[in-house]
Amino acid sequence: MVDILKMGSNSLQSLQQALSTTGHNIANVNTEGFSRQSIHFGTNNPQSFGFGFIGQGSAVLSVERSYNQFLTSQVQSFAAGQSRYETFVEFSSRVDNILSGSENSLNTSLQKFFSAIGDVSANPSTLPERQVLIGEANNLVDRQQNFNQLLQELNQEVNSDLRVSVAEINSLADSIAVLNKQITSATSSGNSSPPNDLLDQRDRLVKQLSQNVSVTTNEQDDGALNVFIGKGQALVVGSQSTHLQTQTNPYDSSRLEIGIEGRLNVNGTSQFVSGGKLQGLLDFRSRVLLPAQTQLGLITLGLSETVNAQHQIGMDLNGDLGGNLFLPNKIEVAGNIGNAGSTVPSATLNDVKNLRASDYSLVYDGSQWSFTRLSDNTNVSGAGPLLLDGVSVDLSSGIPTAGDSFIFNPARTAAANFSLAISDPRKIAAASPVISNTPISNTGIALLSELTVDASNTLPLAGTISLTFNANALGAGIPGFDVVGGPGGTLAYDPALESAGKSFNFSGIGLSFTLSDVPEPGDSFVISSNAGAAGDNRNVLAIGELQFQSLLNGGKDSYQEFYGSMVAQVGVTHRQGNDSLSVETSLLQQAQDYRDSASGVNLDEEAANLLRYQQAYQASAQLVKIADELFQTLINSIR
Repeated sequence: MVDILKMGSNSLQSLQQALSTTGHNIANVNTEGFSRQSIHFGTNNPQSFGFGFIGQGSAVLSVERSYNQFLTSQVQSFAAGQSRYETFVEFSSRVDNILSGSENSLNTSLQKFFSAIGDVSANPSTLPERQVLIGEANNLVDRQQNFNQLLQELNQEVNSDLRVSVAEINSLADSIAVLNKQITSATSSGNSSPPNDLLDQRDRLVKQLSQNVSVTTNEQDDGALNVFIGKGQALVVGSQSTHLQTQTNPYDSSRLEIGIEGRLNVNGTSQFVSGGKLQGLLDFRSRVLLPAQTQLGLITLGLSETVNAQHQIGMDLNGDLGGNLFLPNKIEVAGNIGNAGSTVPSATLNDVKNLRASDYSLVYDGSQWSFTRLSDNTNVSGAGPLLLDGVSVDLSSGIPTAGDSFIFNPARTAAANFSLAISDPRKIAAASPVISNTPISNTGIALLSELTVDASNTLPLAGTISLTFNANALGAGIPGFDVVGGPGGTLAYDPALESAGKSFNFSGIGLSFTLSDVPEPGDSFVISSNAGAAGDNRNVLAIGELQFQSLLNGGKDSYQEFYGSMVAQVGVTHRQGNDSLSVETSLLQQAQDYRDSASGVNLDEEAANLLRYQQAYQASAQLVKIADELFQTLINSIR
């Protein structure tokens, strides 16, 4: 006979569990990542009678969570993308603000520096203008060093965030491994229902992990979740976790890379990272921070090299040849910490005009060296010395071993080492060290102009140099100038064909000049060392003209054009990151909305369930009451 009392009692227990599940859903309506749980009832096996089968009530078959693996994976993927671009935009905006602010602009400092040079050229014999130039040069140095310091601090902040993020990843990996163990234990205990709350907790941890680094997951048959990062590197397998660690870049101790704990990442590339905050930090460093440091350094290097070169061929108020206006920069070549050979490369900058804003590498393959510009892999090879982009590398010191490698960037440290070499305004070489004179006895209208000094190593001149026009200098009817002193010899000059101007160069003593118009036989010009240089402004004028010359990036840009291009590049990169962030944020919100609609708690639905289960509970209680009354009636009837 069917036990009505037992049926009612079982029903009460089942409905109580249903009410508890509904209450659990309501209590976790605001819990992030919580999946709505649903209770599933099933009928008990019926009892057979001769006339048919009578049911024996119901029982709880399972409590399942509303879960969609595809939507959950989408949320994790878009969370990685959103976190990546959020981090990138946060840092890149700070560099953009540093460089583009009008008050702090390097462009402003450059303009003030060259304006002060213009003031000295207007009054080369007085000290106040020279003192102002010294002050503006110091301001320019301070501006560059301040920029460099701000960028260095950002680099340190990136390193700090990398350490924090790696520590968080390791902690999350350990927690997921612990949960895997608990879930497999619960699954193997014989209970057919999955441990829903543990599964939700694990999904939340995986989402938090994806905000730091992009992950892929694979669920095992026993319920454990394997987690992989990068190019398939296992982070969690079952109840075992692998830790990441920060490692010093093998070429640059100021930069951290990401590697596997216990393994030396000799290539210096964070191959275990894709997506998430870690990728955002590394993207910022490689796409914004390091290029900005290099490009700022290239401006500094170009300015100091070109201004120094021109200043050295001038003459100061003391009558001495000019020295360096800015301290020269030394190229530091960093070797890989795994190098086995003893080679110590020496790099020398010969022509800053051809230098690029790039890292350069030196790699020995066992037979020869390869010198490569890493921005586009342009390279030259050989035993050395090797020349590329105006940089000469001597590799004769020491014995190399196959696989030895070096990396250097001539510009990156230039801003940090930027400094003024003089403080005495009298030492500003405003004058040219040579001067030309035209005797009043000349009867023609010929002119010697544009007298410039190309090198200072032959100055001061050993003596005067005279140029005398001779109608038969190079033979009968072939006119030219006879040269006495200096290189000597004869200069071919035909007034009938070349009166518009012809340039000459005494390469042996570093002098250039132009002869023009028509001389008469016997007309002469005299070139001599400059003795009274106080009012001479020819060299400082030449320094001022450097502002408008294309002296950087292979002769494509002036200082200020290059700076403007750099600021624009940072701004464009920042805006691109911002656009990507907007897209990823929108996609993440959509994915979360889809997931919540499929797995989230609906309070209206839960309220309806409460009412339904309450009514069923009351009915079941009534069944128990009736069963009790029937039983009492039966007992009383046999007393």
